[in-house]
Amino acid sequence: MRKFLPWLLTVGLVFLFRGSPMGWIFPMALGTFLLREKLARLLVRWPLWLAFPASGLVFGQLTECFAILQNWNLPPDRKILLHPNPLVDLLLGFFYYLLFALTWYLLLRRVRFSKGAVFLISGLFGLATEQGGAIVTGLLASPVWGSLMALFVMSVYGAFPALALLLSEARFPERRRPAVWHYPLALFCLFVFWVVFGIGIYRPLISVFPK
Repeated sequence: MRKFLPWLLTVGLVFLFRGSPMGWIFPMALGTFLLREKLARLLVRWPLWLAFPASGLVFGQLTECFAILQNWNLPPDRKILLHPNPLVDLLLGFFYYLLFALTWYLLLRRVRFSKGAVFLISGLFGLATEQGGAIVTGLLASPVWGSLMALFVMSVYGAFPALALLLSEARFPERRRPAVWHYPLALFCLFVFWVVFGIGIYRPLISVFPK
C-alpha cells in the first residue's frame, strides 16, 4: 500500500494540473524520484560526461513541452517561450538546456554540490532571468502573490538539473566540499552560460527564425 500511494499521488498531480501543464513538473519530479534506481541503471550504460547532460536535456525539454502546452492558446506576442513557434522553441530549448546541463556538469566535476544546492542556485538564476526580471519586479510589487510565483519559477528552473544529479550523483568521483564562495561562483557560471547562449546561439537562430 505504501508503494502504491506515491504513484497515486503522481497520477493525481497530473490530473490536478491538467488545465495548467507547467504544473506537471511536480509529477515529473515525483515520478523520477520513484523510478530513480531503474533510470540510474539505464544511464550507467553511458559515460558520465554524456549521461548527466543528456538526462538534464531530457528533463529540460520535457519542461519546455509543458510550457508550450501552457501557452498553446495564447497569441504569439503573449507566449512566454523562447520562440512562439513550438518547433523553433524546442530547437532553441535543445541548445539552452544542453548548455545549462553542461555548465552544471563542469561545476559538479570539481565541487560536490548537493541536489538541494543545484536546485536553489538554478532557481535563483531562473528568478533573475525569467521574463527579463519581471518575476523579481512582481515579487517586490506584491509580496504574497509574487512569492508564490517566485517559488514556482524557481521550481521550474531548479527541477531539471537537480533531477539529472539525482540519477547520476553516485557516479561522480570524490570531490571537494563546497566552500561559501563556490555558491556565488556557480551562480555566476550560469549567467556566463546565459550570455554565451544569448549571443552565440539565440541571436543567430532568431535571425533565421524571426518571431
